[in-house]
Amino acid sequence: MNHNKQIDTSDTETSDESLGNLSESSENEVIESALFENSSEIWELEPMNGNYDPKKLDVFEENTKYKDYFYEEESYNVAVQSKKKENFVFSITMSPNDEDSIYVLCHSKEKSVMKEISTTGFKISLLRKMFCKGYSIKEILKNFDKSLTGSKHAVCLNVKEDNEILIMEKTGNVTQFKIGVLYVGEGQTKETEFLSNQEGSSAWNEFLEILGDKVTLMGWEGFSGGLNTKRDRSGKESIFTKWNDYEIMYHVSTLLKHSEKDPQQIVKKKHIGNDVVVIIFIDGDQKYDPESLKSKQNHILIAVKPIIINEETKYRVEVLTKTNVPKYEPRLPNPPIFNQDQIRDFILTKVCQGERVAQKTGQFIERYLRFREAVLKKIVNRYIK
Repeated sequence: MNHNKQIDTSDTETSDESLGNLSESSENEVIESALFENSSEIWELEPMNGNYDPKKLDVFEENTKYKDYFYEEESYNVAVQSKKKENFVFSITMSPNDEDSIYVLCHSKEKSVMKEISTTGFKISLLRKMFCKGYSIKEILKNFDKSLTGSKHAVCLNVKEDNEILIMEKTGNVTQFKIGVLYVGEGQTKETEFLSNQEGSSAWNEFLEILGDKVTLMGWEGFSGGLNTKRDRSGKESIFTKWNDYEIMYHVSTLLKHSEKDPQQIVKKKHIGNDVVVIIFIDGDQKYDPESLKSKQNHILIAVKPIIINEETKYRVEVLTKTNVPKYEPRLPNPPIFNQDQIRDFILTKVCQGERVAQKTGQFIERYLRFREAVLKKIVNRYIK
């Protein structure tokens, strides 16, 4: 499907059969009608903020300093252990803009910080000049952070450290996403009802086409988002898309494997319940209760309701986030109503940026910090005993 092309419904009749349960609405009616039934203290409704502006969708910030300035360049790494037994790795290279400056990138457990340090005034002994040893590591550490004065250090001699640091940097830049997509039919309010759906309305199918392309899971070689691609254990098909260099595999409730013998639909709940971000497609007038699908992993819920205004299909959007998730761009416009040619980019920006923000909170950030700490400890222990 060409996702840059607006879906044209001008020549189709807006009957109940073609558009599910949609009926003509006024914009004011739509805005006043909430999509979430929220009485929980752990969820917070995102307020509407300003007008829709496609330029505000460019919100992604990549941390690629090591890849851009040090990896496969004339640089070297230094293992450092502070007096407090904290582990660091420093990446050092000459500044491309100033021969009297160096770029220093300090990798700590929490983050990587780069500084440009002037080498004017650095003391280089005659012996170091004779053997082309360059600047003193002690001098560099002292200029970067005085608290590192007196730290143990050793130059890394193995190429594999370059790759380990690159992987550590890439892990902090999420580029593959698994996103839940839950169909809520007319009048449905319970988990067992949502998960029992094996198909949805034509409005639902049209929305899935906007999100991505239908792919066969058996033999799928791309990003799978945890879905089984060998034995149809997750279902036969799913929805996938590539967007702005990101890969997104959706866990679609009506496409995930259904079991007539299991009213709880464990396979569906396992995937959608473990997604950080879930899109809730509401195909009726009822509100969605965020507590109706129990999950510790779900941190952002994006409700989407198809509506008809002036004989045109549009989408009303509402967002709930757990209270520990910081506010993030793009914010919901006022009114939170999108045309068919707007909804894709807004939703994809919202889900990808939302997952990235959520991954830096609570249990997610703890796991990532443990990973960084393990990488740094492994490198330092190779050279400092």
